[in-house]
Amino acid sequence: MHSLLVIGGSGFVGAALVPMLLSRGYTVTLLNRGSRPIPGTAQLTADRNDLKAMQRVAQKFEAVIDTSAYTKRQAEIAFSVFGHHAKKWIHLSSAAVYKETRDHLPSEKDCIGGAAVWGEYGREKSAADHFLLNQDITQAVAIRPPYLYGPNNDIDREQFVWARALTKRPIILPADGQTKLQFLHEDDLASFILHLLALHSMPTGAINLADPHILTIEKWVKTLCDIAELTPEILLGYEIAPNIPAREYFPYTDYDCALDVTNYQENFDWQPHYKLREGFTHTFNSYSREELARSSPSTTAEKTIEY
Repeated sequence: MHSLLVIGGSGFVGAALVPMLLSRGYTVTLLNRGSRPIPGTAQLTADRNDLKAMQRVAQKFEAVIDTSAYTKRQAEIAFSVFGHHAKKWIHLSSAAVYKETRDHLPSEKDCIGGAAVWGEYGREKSAADHFLLNQDITQAVAIRPPYLYGPNNDIDREQFVWARALTKRPIILPADGQTKLQFLHEDDLASFILHLLALHSMPTGAINLADPHILTIEKWVKTLCDIAELTPEILLGYEIAPNIPAREYFPYTDYDCALDVTNYQENFDWQPHYKLREGFTHTFNSYSREELARSSPSTTAEKTIEY
């Protein structure tokens, strides 16, 4: 299986995935708006929300990796154009598809539909999963990671912490700082996708994918600062910002985002390459301290909170 279509592919996930695919000898075509061509790949340019535009660039591929389907309609359009000829369809989903589970970590057996905290994003990702996993034309997998991390992340997360510690700004943690987080390095996501491509018969279904270790928000912040040899000033949101939503002053909300990953551990001959500390160190070393210090300006909420 050598002819691959990657939908998206020019952003954070693609920065890890596309070079890895090329290094393994795959013929890679990207489908996106064409704003950031990648050497070594072919380019299809279309708005994925426009069915006619997608039909105009239709080709046959042995496998499709969709890194950017955020809605059911986007998944339906892409599948209607490319799914009938593909032998494998790999869809990047999210932990946000799961409804609230009060007494256990969500597993692939739990209901999807999105917890209220994730809003439309969780509902639409759920609907895309449901559509793809219930069609009977092509083997399809929905990979459900919690939080992705690594170099090139355009979402202000690890940089947020390092920027504040470097510039001696306090870091306000949501609630009491004990919210649970789980992570997956971008390279490990790419590695698992290659593992699926190499399987003679890819199992159809959802797969929770993450490093099995769970951190609290407080532990995450302290780990990042320890890697950078910095001592952060940590404040607790429930004490100084009880009426301000956490996302207005911190990268994560006060809602556990961690998964039961027993399925991949027991049924796939694959393990993440990066231990968490190693992966965060790799991420930190991809920046200069000067670059990090200039990044991530204080939010409006941070400027108004009285310490």
